[in-house]
Amino acid sequence: MQEHEIDVTLKDAESEKRRKENKLFKINVLTIGILFCLLSLFLIFGKRPTYSAEEKRDLAKCPKFTIEAYLDGSFTENFAAFFNDSVPLRSVFKGWISDFRGHLGIPYEDGTLIGNIPTIESSRPAKPEETEPPTTDAPVPVVKPSEAEMLTEASTEETIAPTEAETEDDYEDADGEMTNNILIVKHRGIMLYGGNYEQGESYARTLNTYKEKLGPDVNVYSMVAPTAVSFYLPKKFQNASASEKDHIDHINSCLSGVIPVDAYSLLEEHKSEAIYSRTDHHWQPLGAYYAAQAFAEEAGVPFAPLSDYETVVLEGYVGTLYGYTGSADIKDNPEDFIYYKPQNSYTTTYYDIDMTNEREGALLLSSLDHLDVSDWYLVFMGGDERVTHVETDCKNGRTLCIIKDSYGNALVPCLTNSFEEIWVIDMRFFTPNIIDFMQEKGVTDVLFAMNTFSATGTNSDDLQTLLNQ
Repeated sequence: MQEHEIDVTLKDAESEKRRKENKLFKINVLTIGILFCLLSLFLIFGKRPTYSAEEKRDLAKCPKFTIEAYLDGSFTENFAAFFNDSVPLRSVFKGWISDFRGHLGIPYEDGTLIGNIPTIESSRPAKPEETEPPTTDAPVPVVKPSEAEMLTEASTEETIAPTEAETEDDYEDADGEMTNNILIVKHRGIMLYGGNYEQGESYARTLNTYKEKLGPDVNVYSMVAPTAVSFYLPKKFQNASASEKDHIDHINSCLSGVIPVDAYSLLEEHKSEAIYSRTDHHWQPLGAYYAAQAFAEEAGVPFAPLSDYETVVLEGYVGTLYGYTGSADIKDNPEDFIYYKPQNSYTTTYYDIDMTNEREGALLLSSLDHLDVSDWYLVFMGGDERVTHVETDCKNGRTLCIIKDSYGNALVPCLTNSFEEIWVIDMRFFTPNIIDFMQEKGVTDVLFAMNTFSATGTNSDDLQTLLNQ
């Protein structure tokens, strides 16, 4: 009898255990079902972003439904792209995924580069027949001695302290992680450079045409700026990127009447300083300062030492390279963004890209509080899609026109002591004919200022467009 009672008790216990397990299973299924429904409703009805601040691009838009688009499949394809690209709280989810992968030590995409490294063919071609620049009898203008004497002994004697853990050999033997053609090494993102000699030759031919059209009384300069890959690429990855210096030298060899500006050498001298951003694809304002110094020396104009500027330090900068890579290493290691305010007198006027809507403004934004951290480089003139005119207290009769990509923005504050007037035009955003414009404004000096990716890439095609508008 006693054994029978024990048997019954055990069966009852097992039955109760099964009932609890079934109940818990149902609760779990119901919970997961509710969460799935809520997530589905959120993805369907949640507010979808239209712009990614991290990636600096507009997100895919919802396509318009038409019978034709539905039948040919383009509607469903474009709707899928819109649905995936504009997930509600996209940036938050992306940050969570990045943190999760980073803290688990999972490479974001392609993993650590070990062993076989992609090789870029970097041998420089001989200057081809078809790139011979047109000959001209016009002499290259010579800077007047009185202006050359005004050149200030500037910042080459001022030593900027190297940033922590960034000495000359700091990157020589480092390992790296690759994603989206960007190498991440020691908390720095480095965009690998492919280069295109033919496109560089086309860039040089276009500048030669500008010089021909502007004539002998206008100085035309070419500054092709290197990027971080030239100075911080570890030895083991040298074959993964083309040589920016080779491409710059090749462009310079194809110029005729156009004066090359060697920013590379001066930047190389200061590579242990914070001349390039670790978290953004731009140079730091200090790098732009040294490049502007190289230009001022070539142009024979005065140039103010760094001690004449007000230094502004903003902490916690994480630029575009986090958006391009999603790397937790970039996100978790912000840097200082340091820029310099000129203290001489000047006024700044802005125009729309068709030279309408004239208004006064500030050359440097007075506050960046309204900007996302990744947008702090917009401190220079607020961006690219406008024309800028600066009138200064430097009364030397020289009027400079800077034709540039976004690298050129940071040069402008460094040259307010060097030219009486400065016009700034982004080669991607300007609608009048550029030659007519410069002749009308009495431009005496033209500086083409852009990085190697623009000069040897399709961006440089916009320079030809400006001539034909």
